[in-house]
Amino acid sequence: MKLSPLLFITLAAAQTPSPYTDPQSGITFNTFIEPSSGYFFGIALPEDTSNNTDFIATLGSKGTGWSGVSLGGGMLNKLLIVAWPNGQSVVASFRKTANFGNPPVTTGSFTQKAIANGTYVNSTHWRYTFLCEKCILMDKTTFGPSDTAPNFGWARNSAAPAQKPNAAAAVSKHQTQGQYSLDLTKAMSADFGMWKSWAGM
Repeated sequence: MKLSPLLFITLAAAQTPSPYTDPQSGITFNTFIEPSSGYFFGIALPEDTSNNTDFIATLGSKGTGWSGVSLGGGMLNKLLIVAWPNGQSVVASFRKTANFGNPPVTTGSFTQKAIANGTYVNSTHWRYTFLCEKCILMDKTTFGPSDTAPNFGWARNSAAPAQKPNAAAAVSKHQTQGQYSLDLTKAMSADFGMWKSWAGM
């Protein structure tokens, strides 16, 4: 499914993070957009985050290259999520590295579960919407459960990995990257539990 031009223009104009409701899934995210590349990352949280370790995210871009997010701001020693389109599906993995360069896949108690009605690929861009379970950690590799405006990192390359079906494929160095702050109070919703139930369906 393709977003209407008006909706995509609205997204692209939102250089300052702001709430955005995905018309396909109906999920509202506080969303950062990088207009020149079309990179976007949005996050949704429950209203009560005191003991919460889960969030719902949407990640994507124009074209067919890879996009990534750092859940702790910088690249080094932070939990990263990297994704890219592969045909009509999206491939994603957790990554972590202590050195600059291609970050290897990492594993832990954290998991990703795709939300199908918010994940798609079309002729102009792609979107990956997923539940990230046990992804808010206490070891400073991610933002913390009590943080209200943490920094996130973003990175993108217009080139897809050579082995697109492989979630552990090497990714080329980012062409563009940066950091931004997200107001997590604008990501909280009473509908989080309903949206969470869609994961993995």
